Amino acid sequence: MHIAIIKSNFTPYGGAEKYTLRLIDAFIKNKVEVDVLTSFHGNGSNISRNFRQIFLKQFRYNNLLRLLTFDASVKHYLKKEPYDCILGMEFTGYQTHLRAGGGCHAAWLRRRCAESSWLRCLSFRINPFHKAMIAMEKHAFLSNKLKRIICNSHLVEREIAYFYPRAKDKLTVVHNGVEWNEFSEVFETGLNKRNDILQNLHLNPDRFFFLFVGSGYERKGLAKAIMALPLLPTHTELIVAGKDKQQNRYQALCENSGLAERVHFFGPQENIIPFLQVSDAFVLPTIYDPFSNASLEALAMGLYLLTSNANGCSEVITEKSGFLIRNLRDDYSVAEAMRTALKPRLSKREVRETVRYLDFETQLQKIVDICIADTDKR
Repeated sequence: MHIAIIKSNFTPYGGAEKYTLRLIDAFIKNKVEVDVLTSFHGNGSNISRNFRQIFLKQFRYNNLLRLLTFDASVKHYLKKEPYDCILGMEFTGYQTHLRAGGGCHAAWLRRRCAESSWLRCLSFRINPFHKAMIAMEKHAFLSNKLKRIICNSHLVEREIAYFYPRAKDKLTVVHNGVEWNEFSEVFETGLNKRNDILQNLHLNPDRFFFLFVGSGYERKGLAKAIMALPLLPTHTELIVAGKDKQQNRYQALCENSGLAERVHFFGPQENIIPFLQVSDAFVLPTIYDPFSNASLEALAMGLYLLTSNANGCSEVITEKSGFLIRNLRDDYSVAEAMRTALKPRLSKREVRETVRYLDFETQLQKIVDICIADTDKR
């Protein structure tokens, strides 16, 4: 079997890229020959694996040009190169299988509009990039070539079915995977050496730490977590890891709210493990996340999870491993959810066990099996 995997931005660094690498490895273990159709960024050729990279043209002047030129390049290439299976990790109209890891763009825009002013909502609707994304998404979901849409949550499954009813019968849910087994050693280290790690981070070991991880603070709901903090006991503090162009604005919010000593900004991190090791709970009051990998990693490291039902990862929370924020627009509701973490019903080790079944190897094999089975049906 020979498969093409479509991933325009393919480097060893981003979360989606690392997921793609793991998926490639899973196909190779099943004796599938893999080609990756990608764009050339100057460092892609440094990835040394047992697969071919096919570098296609992409103009990178802006998001719209990146989107349209890569799509055109994929179309041109696939006209002359046959494959048994074509797996898209993003929208094109030429794949046989599509992993909708980024969710449904139409649903995302609707959620953004619900949280924005009418003027900003209008800007979303007339923005050429968003128009192109919707057109490409529709083309991808309704393509006659498409056999299967692999969703990473039932949230995404419902949204695609709502906006594109004709695609309903092609939908399958495979939740994201996590490095459950690989985390075993760092998890134990966190339990045994928490105070030492806290000292290295210049944090007080006598505090209860909520952890927020994410880039794009507005969508991820950082302000909501910050404004809930004054409603919680003074020994609770918030660790923030991630990047945002407006970080200074959020730091000013903390200072103006008298929270400068209780909120710790660490910026973007290549290694998030030390923060997972020392934190007690993970908070993500997001307005939309098809399935937050950071949330799942937190559960795999034993952290109690507080998030919204707009996060697909909320589907794997058990009654005792986390709590859903009922109303994101109400500081008291966010604080109520965060307060439940102060008296957790499970130990860290028990929280970690609740997601053992989502180990990467298991979840990736499900996608491989789907692609192979659908190809064998031809």
